[in-house]
Amino acid sequence: MIGRTALRMAAIEALKGHTMVGGNVLDSEIGALDVGADGNLRTDQEKPFISVYVEGAKLEGGADIRALHRSGPTELVIEIGITAAMVETNGETGESSIVGLQIPPTDPAFEFFLDCTGQQVVNALTDPGNAWAEIWRGLSSGVIKIERRRTADATHGVRIAAHQMVITVDLLPDPVYGEPVAATSIWKKFFDKLAGDINPITVKKRAALLALLGDPDVTLNSEAQRRRFGMTLEEVRALFDSAVPAAEATEPNIASVAIED
Repeated sequence: MIGRTALRMAAIEALKGHTMVGGNVLDSEIGALDVGADGNLRTDQEKPFISVYVEGAKLEGGADIRALHRSGPTELVIEIGITAAMVETNGETGESSIVGLQIPPTDPAFEFFLDCTGQQVVNALTDPGNAWAEIWRGLSSGVIKIERRRTADATHGVRIAAHQMVITVDLLPDPVYGEPVAATSIWKKFFDKLAGDINPITVKKRAALLALLGDPDVTLNSEAQRRRFGMTLEEVRALFDSAVPAAEATEPNIASVAIED
């Protein structure tokens, strides 16, 4: 779904460089923090990280007939992780300290790091001056629920601590295939912002997402309308929402509809 992808990408870009993990904000790398078969918590990262991914979404009731572009409540997961090995060493004194805090790497200090980084996540996503955060906020009609969890483990002497924030938002519906993207819509802002990124991967992602929108110049209005509501041809005809059957392939402009007794 385009909305899920946009929500995740906007969150990642909004967080990069705005927390103590710097640019180490990972896209959907769920394995960055994982539980092994032995039940132990593990990470493949070498420095403090944030991992962002989208989990479940559930829309119950209220859908327009058979509309499939609706998103509904969607869970955005933000994981923050650090291990005892992720420390800075002072070249002069040889003392170790937690990245970004310059305090000794104790268990309370790791928890403090996670709390501070979690607050930085909130600060970044609510920052009026953060263009990507503005897009992130515009992709939903509001936050429904926030869950905060913590976990910790010690495997082979390496301590791991992590916090997880699950933000459930009422995600906007996806753009309807074949309908033009409004110049004032959040989707236009999202794609325009992506256009400013010259990273080859981002360029290809943007092209792939735009292809999913279809071409409004070759899509009949009636076809786009049927996609929006998931209506059958018979339902459209019954609602007088298309040209008369003989002209459906060309879709002439309908100025008025008159019903005679």
